[in-house]
Amino acid sequence: MLPLEVAKQLIKDKAVIQDSKTEIFSFENGVNNSGDFTTMGTISSSTMKLWGTVYKVTSDRTNYDKFYIYGNFQWLKSPFYELVDKMTFGFPSSAGFFLPTSNGKVTQHQHRYSQNPQGNGNWIDYAIDYSPSDWEPNAGVAGEFDLRSSTEFTLHKGYMGQYVYVPTKNNGTINIKIEYGHQLYIGEPSVSVFPAGLSITPSKSVDTASYALTLSY
Repeated sequence: MLPLEVAKQLIKDKAVIQDSKTEIFSFENGVNNSGDFTTMGTISSSTMKLWGTVYKVTSDRTNYDKFYIYGNFQWLKSPFYELVDKMTFGFPSSAGFFLPTSNGKVTQHQHRYSQNPQGNGNWIDYAIDYSPSDWEPNAGVAGEFDLRSSTEFTLHKGYMGQYVYVPTKNNGTINIKIEYGHQLYIGEPSVSVFPAGLSITPSKSVDTASYALTLSY
């Protein structure tokens, strides 16, 4: 279910869904060798739910198509480590997608964190952040989520959305990679640019989950 503020904006934008996907992941705590990193696997004993969608919306720029990329995560049980996590949207530079900017900053972005302190369904929505924590030209954006610990039952969820443009003359089919990085021990996940776009940097102290959306334009 979309947050109310997102749903209202998409209705205003006359959004048409292009692709979506939902996956259940579970973090695997294991022994890592130096240089290795642990990833989440799709198993029945799930701990976190992720889903993502991409919409085509009404463009406010002549000769450009406009899309809205949306990603959402929700912890189904309290994680052992509650630090700063990140979510990334990545797309290949060859697609010709670009981020809107103003006064030197990426715009038309939002990400928000929510906390359920007692795990009883009573969520606290924290302020919306309208600037990405990281971004790279023609490659994607990231948002950070500070998992606030209250009790052993505390649950967490959050979402991120970003508008992108592409020249109408461009056409093709690409994958948009949505990735979630869960920090272990100390610090926060870092990001890097790969051929597929902006993603979480592999690390032995970060668990990751990723999935792809397919967009034809």
